[in-house]
Amino acid sequence: MKNAKYRMQICLYLFILLFVCPAMAEQAKQVVKAAPVKKENFTLSFDYVGSLKAKDEAKVFSKVTGKLFEYLVEEGDVVQKGQALANIDRDETGLKFELAKVESPISGIVGRILLDKGASLTPGLSAVAIVVNMDEVIVQLNIPEQDIPYMKRGLRAVIAVEAYPREEFFGEVWRVSEMVDSQTRTLPIEISIPNNSHHLKSGMFCRIKIIASVLSDVLVLPQDAVVQDGGEKFVFLAEGNIANKTKVTTGRRDNNRLEILTGIKEGDIVIVFGQQDLKDGAAIIVDREGRGE
Repeated sequence: MKNAKYRMQICLYLFILLFVCPAMAEQAKQVVKAAPVKKENFTLSFDYVGSLKAKDEAKVFSKVTGKLFEYLVEEGDVVQKGQALANIDRDETGLKFELAKVESPISGIVGRILLDKGASLTPGLSAVAIVVNMDEVIVQLNIPEQDIPYMKRGLRAVIAVEAYPREEFFGEVWRVSEMVDSQTRTLPIEISIPNNSHHLKSGMFCRIKIIASVLSDVLVLPQDAVVQDGGEKFVFLAEGNIANKTKVTTGRRDNNRLEILTGIKEGDIVIVFGQQDLKDGAAIIVDREGRGE
């Protein structure tokens, strides 16, 4: 009887040792996803926000003192340079004068009529109207110092506005100042955008992506694959069923991708999900949805 009980205890111990313990150890491993490091094309770009403005935009003033007698145009009318926009009554007590004309200094569209009939006018003080040429719009930006080395005339820019969420508009950097603002430590630049459709309007909020260069055969990783520890950057390599913490040097960023300069090579299997809580040398199970084991 005692021998039978002893044999049962031995069998239970062997069962736990052979089946339960390995299963518990397997459960202790962390499930991660991994992918091989690849060389890809890498776009060096810079993102900003700004406001659109007609490249040619003029506030129109009366050249004489008087009162606004009438407008000869309405908002949205196309006008030519030198065309009369309004008449000014110059009459004074006991004196009669011919109506004076307010003329547009540029060709374009009447963007805004600013005054009411009878408003008093003094030369250079009260604008009568705003005329804009919407065939081309600009956006003026102030570039932070760290981006200055990459800025030059001719760089391509991609513009997005909320009014047309499915469209992109394209322009280029056409002016780069030679002077940094000593107060803000920024460099003024200007982007010009063709606008033949007139979809873009003065005052619109826009998002701008300036394309500085497109690099080939660059080692890249998802930004989330890189973890920081003590001011240094690391990735975890999936080597067999072990996660090995490896120091890397990163370069430039393209949206959610990082250029990797040193620390890993093409073909290394890097953990891209589940790495945040990993420790160096931790046991792992690589999810088959990743590109590891």
